[in-house]
Amino acid sequence: MGLTKTKITSDPSILIIDDEPDICRLLQLSLVRHGYSVKYVHELKEGLSYLQQHQPDLLFLDIHLPDGSGLEALPVIKKKCPAMPVITISAYDNGMEKQTALNAGAAFFLPKPFSVKHIDELLGSLKQ
Repeated sequence: MGLTKTKITSDPSILIIDDEPDICRLLQLSLVRHGYSVKYVHELKEGLSYLQQHQPDLLFLDIHLPDGSGLEALPVIKKKCPAMPVITISAYDNGMEKQTALNAGAAFFLPKPFSVKHIDELLGSLKQ
């Protein structure tokens, strides 16, 4: 199962919820290079709080965070922002988590480690 055909609007904003600073910076550099406005946070609680006030056009959500499970938060996020594509990211690519994430409403599952090329391909798919 791959990406849903969701179009990103002009000047989109993107939120990244991931506890690894290097992952956040890699994503931010790649996304900003494509003209996106990017915010990142390192805790699920902070990300959920941000989503109460803002609705980004796209969310990158780590599955394993120190203060909670991205998989458990995903249905809550999709209920609040049903049209917002969520790309789940995880270092644990065991198939079961991927399927659980996709079943919970994720548009795509991105296994770590990933490269800038993966991000570019993913963004290209979302723009179609």
